[in-house]
Amino acid sequence: MTQSGPPTTTSAGQAPPPVEDVQALVERFGMKRAGARAPLADYTRDLWRRRHFILEFSRATNASGYARSFLGQAWQVLTPLLNAAVYYLIFGLLLHISRGIDNYIAFLVIGVFVFQFVQSSVTSGARSLQSHRSLARTLRFPRAVFPVSATSIALQHLLASLVVLVPIVLLTGEPLRLQWFAIIPILAMQTMFCAGLAFIFARIGSKLPDVSQMLPFALRVWFYVSGVMFSIPAFTAEKHKPRLGEIMQANPATVYIDLFRGALMKSEPMPGFGQWLAGLAWGVGVLVAGYVFFWLAEESYGRD
Repeated sequence: MTQSGPPTTTSAGQAPPPVEDVQALVERFGMKRAGARAPLADYTRDLWRRRHFILEFSRATNASGYARSFLGQAWQVLTPLLNAAVYYLIFGLLLHISRGIDNYIAFLVIGVFVFQFVQSSVTSGARSLQSHRSLARTLRFPRAVFPVSATSIALQHLLASLVVLVPIVLLTGEPLRLQWFAIIPILAMQTMFCAGLAFIFARIGSKLPDVSQMLPFALRVWFYVSGVMFSIPAFTAEKHKPRLGEIMQANPATVYIDLFRGALMKSEPMPGFGQWLAGLAWGVGVLVAGYVFFWLAEESYGRD
């Protein structure tokens, strides 16, 4: 009968303690496996403690992205503005989609800038873990820092865009009204929604890097069905498809665009309670679902 070999010894020449004894010590002193996912509440507190780092990290990342550009961070305003100019030329002047819209320039610019916030959050969030893989592997901290930072950068772009957006709206004939203050809660709801999307696509992008190459096509379709360049009620009424109009207006990007337009444009109807409720539901629901979805895979992010 084959005999088992001698027991494995430690460097001091002593046999290691049985597995049962080690497990008892681990439980006794509250030790945790290295890299183990913290409970959601602890994870959130840890993330909140790093809020100052997130802000500085976002500023540094945003600045470095334009470091080699002659115009620097001005491009975060110029890009959506030039896009709006191209869309106005094609859809407003050539295709006459502006029919039935009193102030098409303000209508279009608001739509482009608001959707740009969604688009930037999704694309940056999808690349956030891949772009900082070495940092995620080296240091121990909540990896949610990266999608939060991506959303923060996209928000900075939108806030900078308001410097251009507000004068455009005023110069095209819209009056300055108290309703403009409504953009504060609207922006808060959309930020929650964008952060949730960033969490979702950060996890997907960490496992499927090719998703970053596919997103521009999906986002382009989303852009065209969100009523950025045309009035959805007028378009669907003309096509005699009211059901299609209801579906398109339930689109979260459309909800936030309509909320912004209603607040900034007198010629657009102020959104009712249903649209405000939809904006809040999309914001809170996607944020919570995206955050939990991201947290569940926390242990795997530093190993890929």
